[in-house]
Amino acid sequence: MGAQSHRSSSVIARDEAILDAVSAGLRRYGPRKLTAQDVADTAGISRMTLYRAMGSMDNAILLTLTREFARAVAGLRAMLPTGPAATGADRLAAFLGAGARAFVESELIASVMSQQPELLEPYLSGRLGRSQELVVDAIEELRQAGLRDGSIAPSAPSSLTLLLLVRGVALGAPLVRGDAFDRSCAELAGITLAALRAGIAPVPQADGATGAAQSPPTAPVTIA
Repeated sequence: MGAQSHRSSSVIARDEAILDAVSAGLRRYGPRKLTAQDVADTAGISRMTLYRAMGSMDNAILLTLTREFARAVAGLRAMLPTGPAATGADRLAAFLGAGARAFVESELIASVMSQQPELLEPYLSGRLGRSQELVVDAIEELRQAGLRDGSIAPSAPSSLTLLLLVRGVALGAPLVRGDAFDRSCAELAGITLAALRAGIAPVPQADGATGAAQSPPTAPVTIA
């Protein structure tokens, strides 16, 4: 058991070293110029070991991007508003607005999208790859939290629809620059918040006026 555990940990460490090398190489060379020898040299392994572990350079790049998505999702979740005033709807809207910006600002994703978009195309339009599944899972968890606390209506858009919405804003970034993209991200959060709350009946206030059943929407967070 001890030997097996040691082998597993060494394999994990080796694979992480490979993904670190791919990540550094993508930033330095871009996907078209990055070679298996570059990665093997940086990771301190042979090319044969690299191919045995990753299968191909394309797969190594995709696994590196999946890790980038996983880390981005965890980072975004950690920076969402907290406390009694932060409802599930607020947190989900903020996550989507910040998620579009994080996608565009990633050096790794930008490198692949600009130099070898065909590598990602099947995972963006042909099927849900592991990277998108990670995002859908995070969206659904936040959505369920909002359904439980009553800030999200039962008829609110599905997690997959919300993924397509944020992906559309992120992939449309080349059409808008600078402040215009920031406004798009903020508008995405606002539109999402309104869609999530649509259909929730207002509740009477003490003075006879009516108001939303939940606390007022908070401003979308901006994650640099």
